[in-house]
Amino acid sequence: MKALVWCWSLNCLGPFQFVQRDTILFTCSLILVMFSPAAGVCNVLADTNTEMVLKGGSSLDLTLTYPKNSVLFVNWNFNGKMFADYTPSRNYIFRASQFSGRLKGFNDKIGVTLKDLQPQDSGTFSVVAVGPEGQYPTQDIKVYIENPITAVQIEKNQAWRLSTNSCDVEVRCAALGAESVSYLWSGYKTGSGAQLQFSLSPAEGAVTLNCTAANNVSSSSATETLSCSTEHPRTETQLSVLNLISSLVAASPYLLVTIILGVKCYRARGHHNSQYAMKVIEE
Repeated sequence: MKALVWCWSLNCLGPFQFVQRDTILFTCSLILVMFSPAAGVCNVLADTNTEMVLKGGSSLDLTLTYPKNSVLFVNWNFNGKMFADYTPSRNYIFRASQFSGRLKGFNDKIGVTLKDLQPQDSGTFSVVAVGPEGQYPTQDIKVYIENPITAVQIEKNQAWRLSTNSCDVEVRCAALGAESVSYLWSGYKTGSGAQLQFSLSPAEGAVTLNCTAANNVSSSSATETLSCSTEHPRTETQLSVLNLISSLVAASPYLLVTIILGVKCYRARGHHNSQYAMKVIEE
């Protein structure tokens, strides 16, 4: 039995969601994972296999549902390696790990909090508890950490096409600070993907495009206003000429060196021929 949970922190976009698995749809009475928007913390409470996506910088609580006096030993593992353990006599012990300095134990219940989660903290956490009658069911929690989108930028490029008396427009949307991003366009044109191409005529005037970038933990948008003008158009021919000039400028040092070497070779050859002619006459 698995639950898939999205947990967002202070500026969350909405509530977490539960996905139906194995024909079981969790209701309020069977909630296995609780989320506190005020604290930006996901609390894993039940002994199930859980998957969740968390925002970078948020916290994760790994707690037990069993009474404190019914537990003899607990250890917390990340990708199979123990990073914390608990016994009633020794309380919590935090071992050297990538979570060092970011761990805190609870006093009123058995559990630890992992603070300031980063993408490199993505992996499988497991909680193993032992009671007087033996080991309790192990909690396995698969966690994915994603950074939120910090900004969205729209880059535009357009050229005048004489054959259609319109502008060929290309726009590209880029999300900063995050990976695994999807893009949606709205406004004058609709579509998906980071890039959009279309034609725009001067008669349409100014048009507005909106790009919305989103990942599992955040969403952000940017708006760009476009227009096609014939006052100072860049035609396809002009662009070809500009490209040719740019290529010549880039190659000019090599051409200059070639010309100089050619002139020197020509002069050296002419000088050699003159000396040979004089020698023949003297003989």
